[in-house]
Amino acid sequence: MTPKAVEPVQELVFKSQGGWLENAGIVGLIRILNDDDYRIADNCLYLKQEALNHFTDKYFEFFITAYGKQTHLAKIISFKSTLQELLSKDDAEIDVDKTYNQLENWFKNSLKYYVATGSFKKISSIIESDLDIKAAIKDCSKDLKQLNKLKKNQSNKSEVISALRQLITKLQQFTDYFSETRAKNLFMAKTLSYIVIKNAWNKISFLNPQTKIINLYEDYKKTFVEPVIEYLKNDHKWDVYQCFTCGRPMKEQKYSYSFLNGLGYDVNRKNSNAWIFNNDQFMCPICRFMYTAVSAGFNYNMSSQGIFVNQNQNLLALAKANNAILRKMRLDATNERVTPWRAFALSFQQEFTSSSRFTLANIQVVSYQNGQYRFALIPKKIANVLRQANERKVQLQNGEVKSLLAILSNTYIQSFRGQDSLQIYDAMLQRLLVSANLNTLINNILQMKIVDNANANITVNQVMNLIEINLLYFKEMNNLSLTKEELSHMRGSGKILREGYDNANKAQTLAYRLLQALKIQNNDQFMNILLDAYLYQKKLVPKNFIQAMNSQEEFNQLGYAFIAGLIPNNSTEGGKVNEK
Repeated sequence: MTPKAVEPVQELVFKSQGGWLENAGIVGLIRILNDDDYRIADNCLYLKQEALNHFTDKYFEFFITAYGKQTHLAKIISFKSTLQELLSKDDAEIDVDKTYNQLENWFKNSLKYYVATGSFKKISSIIESDLDIKAAIKDCSKDLKQLNKLKKNQSNKSEVISALRQLITKLQQFTDYFSETRAKNLFMAKTLSYIVIKNAWNKISFLNPQTKIINLYEDYKKTFVEPVIEYLKNDHKWDVYQCFTCGRPMKEQKYSYSFLNGLGYDVNRKNSNAWIFNNDQFMCPICRFMYTAVSAGFNYNMSSQGIFVNQNQNLLALAKANNAILRKMRLDATNERVTPWRAFALSFQQEFTSSSRFTLANIQVVSYQNGQYRFALIPKKIANVLRQANERKVQLQNGEVKSLLAILSNTYIQSFRGQDSLQIYDAMLQRLLVSANLNTLINNILQMKIVDNANANITVNQVMNLIEINLLYFKEMNNLSLTKEELSHMRGSGKILREGYDNANKAQTLAYRLLQALKIQNNDQFMNILLDAYLYQKKLVPKNFIQAMNSQEEFNQLGYAFIAGLIPNNSTEGGKVNEK
């Protein structure tokens, strides 16, 4: 009896059920595909089967477009225009020393650095080219040394420039080599597989160190795309297993979750993790294919930090929300301190501004750092705090107007407790999103400002802006009656007391002692120190402190504002808060 032919599947269906991981995979697929490869309806992504034919190329093309400009390879390729510009100059226009330094820096820090990497060594073995890279590197190294000698010996300028032009011509071989389309795509894909793609999944296909297939495109297609095509060809009427993710029928339990970072486990080495040592969590090839797109759905920087906003009202809103973050990160790619948190906040600031109906309430934020996922569900009250902080305007001394949130976007602390840089914006957001106050953060910053620590790249005015956001938090969470005008008045009282000292060190010592009293929540000690200071200057203690003695949080915020007044503001950044 002839078996019944299997009806061809025209579309693959990926249904959004609210889970962050699956939603990240679906957003990744949307980003990778062309608009005519899919449609969205009923909160499902319908992927045309024929799109699988070019999916592999599109997969790597997405990462190259989104992240490629931030790689060392991009610095090599983009130098091509610089070399052409240098060659087009007349001899009289060439600054020999400047040009030499420019070429040497690029040659040593970009070209030689990349050629020494494992990524280059692997991929170069499958690149067809007449250029012997190693020999050409040695040749140019000799030319650089010879050119340096000519410069130092103050040789004839035309001789030096002639040698310089010969070197530039040789260097163009490298930019031409790496600019060739196939070479560029393979090298970029290899580099980004280690920097970006492996953040979501690892240890299989081209991310398996033992893989025999050097070409990433071939490896991905063979591992993930071809099994999907094969699955769609077969009849699954008699299959006895089900996919743990989507429920599709499967003939065998072949694909585990172990390749997903921070989520799966090696079923061959840790079968004790499964119930009665029998793992039943396996997926179909279609879901495995989708999970490889999680790397495209998350929004990463080049330091293995990522963020995904699971705004699961519908797929279009989900994609729009995350695309805004990625777009912000790509625009700020030249900023060394760009982080996913900063991009997240800035993108939602724009949403707050453009839509009165927009709210962050009940949105799940998934962050990724150091190989671990962290989760936060934004409560309605915290969403209100962020909205108010975005609506409250700050007028800088140069006349520019920014929101309370925006004015803190470029503040940071260098070399802070083992970190190269603590982004104050990020630290603020991470605390708020788990419904925590900013007291500890403010205390740490004030302590650094008191001793004038150069690592604290934040002005006293900006510290006051941070204190005001903290006040918004307490007003929302605890119905605090304190106002920003009272904070401003208290800072003014601190300034007046500081100006009453003939020695700046006395104000510095007072600020430090007051801050320590606040840190241990000892209001009596704080008041005793303050009374001594006011008695010394024969002035009256501000009554606000006495009135706030019974409210610890009011007392804290007044104390922070007063201490900020004791610290000179040596920068023109920041400004007075004005309602707009």
